[in-house]
Amino acid sequence: MPVLRQLTVCSAPATHVVEAHSRTKDRALAYRVEVCERHRWLAGQWPGRRSRQEPGGYCGTMADHRTYTQVVQSHFDTWITSLTTQNPDQHGGDVAAALRAAHHWLQDAYGDRATARAEVWHAVATALGHAAWLAEQATAGALATEAGQHQVLAALSTAETIQATACGR
Repeated sequence: MPVLRQLTVCSAPATHVVEAHSRTKDRALAYRVEVCERHRWLAGQWPGRRSRQEPGGYCGTMADHRTYTQVVQSHFDTWITSLTTQNPDQHGGDVAAALRAAHHWLQDAYGDRATARAEVWHAVATALGHAAWLAEQATAGALATEAGQHQVLAALSTAETIQATACGR
């Protein structure tokens, strides 16, 4: 089941596509990223076949078909680590601990500021906190593994979209 990710909050129609396929025999679609002309630079971080399309779809839309572990790592690689300096390797591979640390980092950085920008970062921190809690629950067996993983990915996708808002993308 693909995970929907929104890399921008741009309302322009997508004109550029990057598609990557798995290296398995069936070459299944790994992900598809669609961006507009203005945000074409975002597609640069995604390896795959690049093409242009007639304007359509929404800029920043990504259908991610990879495994749970690959999608979580992608979130860390593309925005969480650069934003908060946290990654699972620093926490013995514990995704929940890394997400919790990222949540705390953002809370410490923006928690007491009373600005609109700080409120957006607080929303990112909150979504990361939700993802951390869900990952902890799934690891502890309080949530069915697959259902817990889907909920973690949904919380990360929400955080990513809010982060795109905060960065003005």
